[in-house]
Amino acid sequence: MAEPASTAAGVLLAKYGIVTGSFIGAILSLGFLKDLTRGQAATAVLTGFFFSIFLTQPVTSFLARKLDMAMDDYLLCGVAFVLGLTAMNIIPAIKAVIGAFPSTRGA
Repeated sequence: MAEPASTAAGVLLAKYGIVTGSFIGAILSLGFLKDLTRGQAATAVLTGFFFSIFLTQPVTSFLARKLDMAMDDYLLCGVAFVLGLTAMNIIPAIKAVIGAFPSTRGA
């Protein structure tokens, strides 16, 4: 049986690891964006951070199944980092896909 202190520390490390990976990835994504104001940069970091936080678990479980990998803390933190890093490239793509559909308002 695992000791309660070591189990609690592992859970906290996994939670803070995801947060840290998401934040660092979101900060580093600013290197790919040019000519931003401070407000735009802050919005970009927050968007990347929250995008990564909310999608880390579903993306990791999908990847773990497809690649036949163990879903451990290292995989979770790595996926959080990559999602935070690429979120600013994914969001314009999502907007372009949504904008491709014709508007049916006022029919």
